[in-house]
Amino acid sequence: MGMVTVTARGEALTLRPFTLADTADYYELVRDPRIAASAGFAPAHSLTEAEFLLKQQAKLPQIFAIELEATQHVIGSVGLYERMTNTGEPAAKEMDLGYMLNAQYWQRGIMTAAVARILKYGFETLQLRRITASCLANNPASKQILLHANFRQYDSVRHPEYAPFGPGQTELFYDCVALNV
Repeated sequence: MGMVTVTARGEALTLRPFTLADTADYYELVRDPRIAASAGFAPAHSLTEAEFLLKQQAKLPQIFAIELEATQHVIGSVGLYERMTNTGEPAAKEMDLGYMLNAQYWQRGIMTAAVARILKYGFETLQLRRITASCLANNPASKQILLHANFRQYDSVRHPEYAPFGPGQTELFYDCVALNV
């Protein structure tokens, strides 16, 4: 199943499930330390590592490759991850938004368009009532994507220096309960 959207610049994107044929493009994403740090993982050091990570992503039904139709290359990922409650149980009708984009395509409105499309999918197809997201405070582009998509900030946490994700940094937490129409 593919979902099509168009950026403000008129670039057509397809959101579709990942396949193993995407490994080389996926490696370009997960090897970049800027992307890895923002997304909370260590950069991949080989095509084999990228393939392992891709296989993990492919098992998640609500995670999609972002394919730039003009090139037929995967340039990012966007999707909805299971959200857990404080007691460790899956949250009913709630999911977490996650995304990453090849740095070559930053500042082109691609992720803004992809996030808008995945929110429509989440609220209309999956019938979610709340979608949450987070980003590090030093990532203003991600913050702008979330604000543009009608998310509102509801919390922030400063991570200790020894934290595996964002050591010493502040993480901002957002939620969205309705589409920005």
